[in-house]
Amino acid sequence: MNFSNSPETSAPEDDARIEQLLSDSAQPYIDDAGFSERILSALPPQRRRAERRRTALLLCATLLGCGYVAVFSRSDLIAFLAAMMERLAAWGALPVPGLGAVFTVGVLAFWIMALGASWWAWARTQ
Repeated sequence: MNFSNSPETSAPEDDARIEQLLSDSAQPYIDDAGFSERILSALPPQRRRAERRRTALLLCATLLGCGYVAVFSRSDLIAFLAAMMERLAAWGALPVPGLGAVFTVGVLAFWIMALGASWWAWARTQ
């Protein structure tokens, strides 16, 4: 096998020669009476928020996975769940009135959003 002609090992002068050959053989623009422009304008707009949405989905999936690992990797699951229930019950006794309820609602909202994001991503792939 000859690895000397692979693109990873090509010299800069080879790249310049290839670019010159491609530009020399380029065909002039063929007028199509605006057909290409009409086709490109009919395409749906590019989604700019797809990257942010993907990042948020991956973050939620990571947090959800961490939660699953925290719960199911314990050798004594009952003791872990009992400790979590004690912590949830202790939230009601916090010095700021209503802070336990705010924490509980926040945790529930997070799980609902994580499940909703997972369902949304699954539905988009179908």
